[in-house]
Amino acid sequence: MNPEQKGQQENKRIRTFIAVDVNSALAENIAALLASFAKTRADVRWVRTDGLHITLKFLGPTREADLPSVQAAMSAVADHHAPWQIELRGVGAFPSLKRPRVLWVGVRDGGQLTEVARELDQALAPLGFAPEERAFQPHLTLGRFRSLHRWDALEEAIKPYLDEPLGASEVTELILYESDLRPGGAVYTRLCQIPLGKKKGETA
Repeated sequence: MNPEQKGQQENKRIRTFIAVDVNSALAENIAALLASFAKTRADVRWVRTDGLHITLKFLGPTREADLPSVQAAMSAVADHHAPWQIELRGVGAFPSLKRPRVLWVGVRDGGQLTEVARELDQALAPLGFAPEERAFQPHLTLGRFRSLHRWDALEEAIKPYLDEPLGASEVTELILYESDLRPGGAVYTRLCQIPLGKKKGETA
């Protein structure tokens, strides 16, 4: 590889984000919920059910040469946290149900996802990734509205789920994903998984 090719390879950028996954049972619950909502024929681009996740930090275009540094920052954060339980509960929308643009399922976990997101912000800032300006609100995205066509039907369908428990899952790792935007929707590819560290006071 000549110097020019090497430089091009190092400067190649991919779209990335850091997230946590949910277990298969919870993913099946969410997939069933999505299928029922899709029957309303609302004008929503629904997420793919094979890539359900909770985003902690969107990195955007990332140089491939920077990926090892990103992984090291993730490891430093993961080492501080033991696995913990999250509960998915309630359906809502950003910015609100009166003006919906993004439909989501809420996450309850006592604030640990928020703390991890804050630590990732701090760890990644020296690498040039700007800290988030908006307050972090943990959620699992269900879909994005293209228009409000048949929103009335979808709004009626989600009413029983506004505060409905949808299941629990254990967070055991941080995952770095590549997001490939395609006509049929984004396709997510795992680039690495960083296991969470031991509980405080626990020895090897």
